[in-house]
Amino acid sequence: MNDVMFGIGGDTAKTGARESHVSLRMGGEATGEWRQHWSVVLASIFGIGLVTVYLYSTGMMIAPLEKEFGWKRAEIASGPTIVAVVGCLVAPFMGMAIDRYGARRIAIFGVIALCGAIAILSQAGPSIWSWWALWCLMAVTHPFIKPTVWVAAVTSLFTTGRGMALAVALCGTSVGTSLTPLLTHYLIQNYGWRGAYMGLGAIWLMVTLPLVLFGFYSIADTRRRTRMRDPEQAKPPELPGLTKQEAMRSIKFAKIAGATAAISAATTALGMNLVPILSEAGIERGEAAAVAGVSGIAGITGKLSGGYLIDRYNASRVVGIATACPAISALLLLFLPGSIPAAIAAVAIVGLALGIEFDGVGYLASRHFGLKHFGLIYGTMVGLLALTSGVAPLLANYAFDVSGTYAALLWSIIPVAIISAVLFATLGSYPDFAKPEGDGAQAA
Repeated sequence: MNDVMFGIGGDTAKTGARESHVSLRMGGEATGEWRQHWSVVLASIFGIGLVTVYLYSTGMMIAPLEKEFGWKRAEIASGPTIVAVVGCLVAPFMGMAIDRYGARRIAIFGVIALCGAIAILSQAGPSIWSWWALWCLMAVTHPFIKPTVWVAAVTSLFTTGRGMALAVALCGTSVGTSLTPLLTHYLIQNYGWRGAYMGLGAIWLMVTLPLVLFGFYSIADTRRRTRMRDPEQAKPPELPGLTKQEAMRSIKFAKIAGATAAISAATTALGMNLVPILSEAGIERGEAAAVAGVSGIAGITGKLSGGYLIDRYNASRVVGIATACPAISALLLLFLPGSIPAAIAAVAIVGLALGIEFDGVGYLASRHFGLKHFGLIYGTMVGLLALTSGVAPLLANYAFDVSGTYAALLWSIIPVAIISAVLFATLGSYPDFAKPEGDGAQAA
């Protein structure tokens, strides 16, 4: 009996020791990745934050533009739709460019161009055509700074700690959604809507560009610079993953892309119109902007906790559970209108859920399809996401113009969240790709 007991205890101790050793080894590898590539994550935070500025400032601009020019809300909200349509068409090609040329040069141009496009929105005139023309310029510049650029770079450099690295980088979304309504409200109050657009472009340029210039690169950039220093160096091995045809014809691609596009459309329409929705319910505009800012803070919490979870558990189930949560937010806003605590809870739930979800999408794409054509695959997903996210606010504001309420938007979020959650949760296990050879050299 004692021999058996000691034998079992010994095996258990050995198993525990092995697990501890694996955990320490993985922890050490993740720490090494962070030590080497932390500047890429930092630059990505603000690059991804910049992506949100044009969209989340539009909700704050609706009232002053409506007052000055007499435009309908659907006409104002059609600006981001132009960006969405162009983004959807260009996204696969931008993904291929990232795969081939690296993310660094694309990001540098994108930061400069997008900040300029935001500032130039201040030149809109009485004709709605001038507004649409300026948004066409925004549409041309936006693909150069889409999340694909930042996610592709982080994914290429982090393996063991990929989930947390993506989580921290994608906190930029929360930084943008948290700061943009408050900053835009302050600038409008003090400088008018024209000054607000100019201020937004200038502030984000001064913050983001230095970080990208001095700290942002991808594995393709490091390899290109290595070949420049040593032209005779052998061609590096290909990254592992499915071919373009295998990935984009698979049911998993359809599930991830469809679920992401659907839930993003619903929640983007909610996020962009959150201040008008809360104002319609009787909450003062300044208080509504402050409540909207809660989404960003909650999103940071969601991203960090999501990064921790998806590094340790099947990300499909983690993302599936998170995606169902916006249905709760919609119910709170529908049945407790005008309640600031209910509004804060609703916004916080959306922020937490989306924080986990958007971490998970890039992670799921890298795990299910590999890194061989990640830019193209993820870029195509982001293009579909951009299209639906751009059309949804237009439809939501058209429904408001017709009915005088955002109730249709809130009711539509409930089935969309549930269906998207099921699609994520049923993705299954990850394929077994060979681990790519490391390339830890930082771009000079």
